[in-house]
Amino acid sequence: MKENKFKILFTVFIAIVSLASCLKKGDMNIDPEKTTGSVMELQFIENGSGSTINSGMQYFGGGALTYPGTDDADTANYNISLAGPVTLGKDLTVSVGVDPNKALDNFSSDSIKYEVMPDSLYDFIETTATIKAGERIAPMKIIFYPSKMDPTVSYILPVVIKDAEGQTISGNFSTIYFHVIGNPIAGAYLWNYYRWNTASQPVLGTYPSGNPSGWEGEPTTFVPLNPTTIKVITGYYYQIDYNISFKNSNGVLSDFSVKFDKDQYDTYFAANGVTLVGVPSITVSPDYKEFEIDYIVYNGSAYRYIVDQFHK
Repeated sequence: MKENKFKILFTVFIAIVSLASCLKKGDMNIDPEKTTGSVMELQFIENGSGSTINSGMQYFGGGALTYPGTDDADTANYNISLAGPVTLGKDLTVSVGVDPNKALDNFSSDSIKYEVMPDSLYDFIETTATIKAGERIAPMKIIFYPSKMDPTVSYILPVVIKDAEGQTISGNFSTIYFHVIGNPIAGAYLWNYYRWNTASQPVLGTYPSGNPSGWEGEPTTFVPLNPTTIKVITGYYYQIDYNISFKNSNGVLSDFSVKFDKDQYDTYFAANGVTLVGVPSITVSPDYKEFEIDYIVYNGSAYRYIVDQFHK
């Protein structure tokens, strides 16, 4: 009797397995290949920081906005994404919005007290989008207004998934931390560039004789890297970046220093036979509105005395 009962159960089991193997995935109650569920995420791929996500605390830096401060308007393109092993069999409507409670999520890492962007500095093109059945992406857009932003203020706009019709919202990648780092000397400047060519090595701090080549009054921007460092290009050769750093004691700035971005220097100057003679010097006006950087290079056959002046 026990033997017959076992045979009956075994036969039923084989019949179930055989039936399941004949069904298509869409016809099955449970997809055996779906080991994890669908998860909703946000992506800011266009920022190009080495990640296809650029969302969540892991990729906080991927949300940095580096638009020129003189731009009237710039559009940030981002995506609502359905992650997981399978797509959905019906349309899914997802909504996004701003979560001001996330403004200081990165404080333990960068010690920057970001202010939530007022709505005068951005506009959502849309706050809801539909991921069509069988698809994974719904494109979204936000317009930012850089020329309206105070370059001395650190702004943040934590954009989050508000609702996904019951789908699981990622705990790691459902927030894009769009942000701008403020800096007291950041912003738009006018730029004078001068270059003297000399056969013998000049003395730093003393302009060589003769008329230099170059230009005057060109627009440029001091771009913040953090609250006490900015980057701006030199006019010479490949126009690599300076990093200008300083100390800030309750609005009193001091100890200004300047150096070239090392990776750019190695790639564009050193690799092409251009050698820095000594170190660049920087002078700053008492009101922090005028900057002059002087340096000397040797290009393998002659010297170049370079001056970059920036002023408001």
